Amino acid sequence: MSSHKFIEEHWAKTTLISIILLPFALLFCFILKIRRFCFKNGIFKQYKSKCKIISVGNLTIGGSGKTPFTIFLAKYLHNKGKTIAVSHRGYKGKFENTIKLISDNNTVYDSAKDAGDEPFLLAKNLSGIPVIVGKNRTEAIKFLENKFSPDYIILDDSFQHLKVKHDLDFLLFNAKNPIGNGFVIPVGLLREPKSVIKFCDFVIFNNCSEDFVIPEWIKKYEKPIFQTEYEIKNFVSYRTNETKDVSCFREKKIFLISGIGNPKSFENSIKRLGISFSQHFIFPDHHDFKYKKDILPIIQRGIEEKTNAILTTEKDFMKLQNIPLSGIDFYYAKLEIKIKNLKEFEELINKHL
Repeated sequence: MSSHKFIEEHWAKTTLISIILLPFALLFCFILKIRRFCFKNGIFKQYKSKCKIISVGNLTIGGSGKTPFTIFLAKYLHNKGKTIAVSHRGYKGKFENTIKLISDNNTVYDSAKDAGDEPFLLAKNLSGIPVIVGKNRTEAIKFLENKFSPDYIILDDSFQHLKVKHDLDFLLFNAKNPIGNGFVIPVGLLREPKSVIKFCDFVIFNNCSEDFVIPEWIKKYEKPIFQTEYEIKNFVSYRTNETKDVSCFREKKIFLISGIGNPKSFENSIKRLGISFSQHFIFPDHHDFKYKKDILPIIQRGIEEKTNAILTTEKDFMKLQNIPLSGIDFYYAKLEIKIKNLKEFEELINKHL
């Protein structure tokens, strides 16, 4: 079968499935609109915190950079002299169905390793800022109120969590593929119809390239729109914690490993550094890596192909760090997020908060 005919047949099958699922997507869309209406109009109760609640969320399934932005925002407010705490659902972590403090103002607890990759990443990067996990956000907020009385509580991944009243909503989009085909699941990638953009306060397009252009469809909502770019500062050794400059990996034989929502973003960040890679081993988001099944075959292949190093993300490091990694040097990318038009961003943040 020719590649052209294969693509035609694949497109036809995908289109047919979408048509079959469209009524379910429309019904789901209607239910979501009714749900948000009921919360906004007091039909369903919302918990109003004593603290200011900041939501960092998105509209699509998959990666849109919520956790890196949460780290940036928490550090920004902390450096302004505000007291901050962070609440995360703890998706696929051991404490998702409980309320568990995994770090406080001074300590990252041992239990953080079982909390999930993203909460652990938050705790490791937010020194002096408490992090709590648990999908019951109301109870998590009450715990933080009573124990720490912070000025602000940031809810990571919470735009759709309406049981708590938000004082400020950041809505994040992946600049490479903001809304997919524009339909809600199961036909598209959207968790809610894009009309709910009108309920947010700030729109953030993450991981923007230099030639990124703000889409026309979002301008009608007249929300402040900001762009971020990701920059890998350096790479950190799994074994020694030693940092190495990006130049050390150019003109080397490199493998990539990732288990994140948007693996293409990691690839692009590596390419922008002038680093070439021969293989990228992609795993599902939040993947629970197993040594013999997942990692050992990659190490063996790397040795056979005389690979110099294996690079991965800091989020994946949270899962991999307890696995015996030997035979090839492993490094994780230390990522930094930068806001374009930072001065304007600061002015608006200060105005809102």
